[in-house]
Amino acid sequence: MAYKSKNDAYFSEHFETLVDNHGGKWIVIVNGKKIAIGYKHELSKMLKKAREKYPNETPLAAPIPRKEELQCIL
Repeated sequence: MAYKSKNDAYFSEHFETLVDNHGGKWIVIVNGKKIAIGYKHELSKMLKKAREKYPNETPLAAPIPRKEELQCIL
């Protein structure tokens, strides 16, 4: 499957594991690498860390759904 970005590819390829281990949290990905995982109230710190480490890249911040949220969708 062709992805628009390395960040999208990382999120899609690791989605199941992320849901199993970190559902209900947020992930920040830059240049196809996981930078941080944490709760929504920590998101600004996580984004700051990503921008400091990769100043020329655009970070992806995305919520990781809980398993029960996915079951409702199906």
